[in-house]
Amino acid sequence: MPERDHFFKPVQFVDLEQMRSASSAECLPKKEALRLASGAIVVVIGGGPAGAFFAIQLLQLAAKLGKQLKVLVLERRLQTGHSKTVALPECWKGCNHCAGGISPRLNDGLRELGLPLPEGVIQSRIRSVTIQGYWKNITLEVPAGRELFSVYRGSRPSRRLDPEQNFDGFLLEGARRAGAEVIGAEVSSVTRAANGKPVITYWRAEFEAHVEADLLVFAAGVNGKPGLPIRENPMVWIIRQVLPEFETPRLRRALIFEMELDANQSPWLDEEIHFVEYGSKELPLEMCSLVPKRGFLTAVLVGRSVDGAREPDTARRIMRQFLELPHIRKLVPPRTQLRLACTCSPNMVIGSARHAIGPRVAMVGDLVVTRLYKDGLLSAQQTAAALAATALERGVDEESLRRGYAPVIGQFRRDNRYAALVFLIHRVVFSSSVLSRFLYQAVISERKNASAAQRTLEQILWKIASGDDRYEQILRAMMRPSVLWSILSGGVLVTLRNYAAELMFGLRWRGLGRFTTGVALERLEAKRAAFAHWLAACRMPGPSSYEFERMYTIRIRSPRARVFAALGRFGEPDREYLHPRWVQIRRVAGEPNVGGCTIEYRVVLPRFSFRLLLEHVVVNQLAVYRVQNGFARGGVLIFELETPKPDVCDLSIYVAFNFPRGRNWLTGPAWWLMRHAFPAFVHDVIWNHSLCQLKDFVEARHQNAGVQFQEHETSPSATSVPL
Repeated sequence: MPERDHFFKPVQFVDLEQMRSASSAECLPKKEALRLASGAIVVVIGGGPAGAFFAIQLLQLAAKLGKQLKVLVLERRLQTGHSKTVALPECWKGCNHCAGGISPRLNDGLRELGLPLPEGVIQSRIRSVTIQGYWKNITLEVPAGRELFSVYRGSRPSRRLDPEQNFDGFLLEGARRAGAEVIGAEVSSVTRAANGKPVITYWRAEFEAHVEADLLVFAAGVNGKPGLPIRENPMVWIIRQVLPEFETPRLRRALIFEMELDANQSPWLDEEIHFVEYGSKELPLEMCSLVPKRGFLTAVLVGRSVDGAREPDTARRIMRQFLELPHIRKLVPPRTQLRLACTCSPNMVIGSARHAIGPRVAMVGDLVVTRLYKDGLLSAQQTAAALAATALERGVDEESLRRGYAPVIGQFRRDNRYAALVFLIHRVVFSSSVLSRFLYQAVISERKNASAAQRTLEQILWKIASGDDRYEQILRAMMRPSVLWSILSGGVLVTLRNYAAELMFGLRWRGLGRFTTGVALERLEAKRAAFAHWLAACRMPGPSSYEFERMYTIRIRSPRARVFAALGRFGEPDREYLHPRWVQIRRVAGEPNVGGCTIEYRVVLPRFSFRLLLEHVVVNQLAVYRVQNGFARGGVLIFELETPKPDVCDLSIYVAFNFPRGRNWLTGPAWWLMRHAFPAFVHDVIWNHSLCQLKDFVEARHQNAGVQFQEHETSPSATSVPL
């Protein structure tokens, strides 16, 4: 693992110098610092993650230092509600306008704070992240030892069965347990007393109250009202009462909508997040995501089309167009029923605030800075940790806050400059059919030939998708000569070679889904052991004895019986897949998927023709063919079906054979040369194309009839529409 920057480390209550920029020089304050003494009052405006994290970390650190503080958290969106069966504690009301992803880094911080996420709050444990490219998708498994979750930030959507199980309510409860007093109140103004302390006026129920604070922390976020221009946010006016020069961070609009899945349907994307890097000419999008929840799917859209979506009708049109994009429809199983549960257009921070620090006043969370496009919750936790340490270790006067807290904000600002370049390169590559194919092929080449620890490209893509490293480090890794060479040799050159093979064999991709079929080295090794068992049962040589070996796997959203039946047709003239030019494939004896079935491969060069005999069958699971004659005599072709989840199967194809040795001084050297010059990639190209054809045929995608959207939450009687 690369060395982590200070604001990516798990929270540790150490001297503040460990949280400062390495370039910040140490010097003594010019005057005595204002320190928080025991009994000091700290007021936090905003009970979202930034405010809750600050209260928790401040109180935990104060306890370590032997200080007792009074911390008040003022949050206007609190409710005491009741579900159908139990009374709810005070929890977060509504929604906090977020996709709800809990990154591995944030999980590290939560554990350090003694706040592991309870099972009820976790909506989905993410096993893989898929980056949707113009050419093909790249699926990345969550690395061992890392955890990626999805959660709901608040009680919305209203049709949820567990509205009390939400992340923001969980953090507020953590703040209460740490000793903070959480008050449902709305702040109306902030002034300064004669002694310079901020005085906060707030309304609680119907009563006005005032409190004088030794430290005031603004953690109200930028979405008091989603989509409202920041200059019209009442909180900005309140901030400028004590920080007149405050400048808000730059914002961008996002579009978030929740789709409810039909209760009778099998869950899909339930353990995988999809990042979509492009839309279409008519719908320009840049960074989109599909995040699974229990019974729901959260979609987040960012792009030029969303930037100008000011009217509800425009937002509905964008949502419908997004779901009708060909590369999105391919993700949706046939006959899927979706209902729009809720939608919003929140502000998204893409810059940083200026003049956000003053005497006894500071800000945390996205009101001041956040990681660009990724992991705002981690930014909230880390800015809160830095401010808490500064307030207790240095002081709350302006000079102390600038020396201790401002460098951390500067680190975020600096890393976001690198992030902007990383995301630009990422977007350009994945939105290009040519560049995305080069990168996809480079990743697959790396998977086939290197162990997981040596796959640099996968590691870079994982870190970009999950935010699991500083973007400066990610950019440096992207520019390494070894990475560029890997893309050139394993991506560009291999792609050009494969493209030539596709032209030669008449393989066309137009209108065909493009799906990953390449198998990682460790999976090949694991499956080789499994296939050895079947081959032994058929009295065939084991995999370790074969000179040529290939394996391909594709996921198909269909029951195994249907896939198995389609596999049995690969010798039929009217099959829907496997039609390479120069090769005729015909069943010449027996019945499909029945022992004794014989398939003939007739190639232009007779020497390379052969027959396959089906020798072992496990219905809807396994078919083992042996090569009867030709140059690959004694080789095997194995079809295996596994079911990782209901109505989804993984089809694996394993091919292995030995080359002839030759019988005299002339044929012996010729076959030796053939072993080393055999164009194995041709086999890859043909089966890659054929498996994608097979998947398209079996899944039998239905045309999207469109989704009926409503501006507000869908009522229980709302009509669902098939996709």
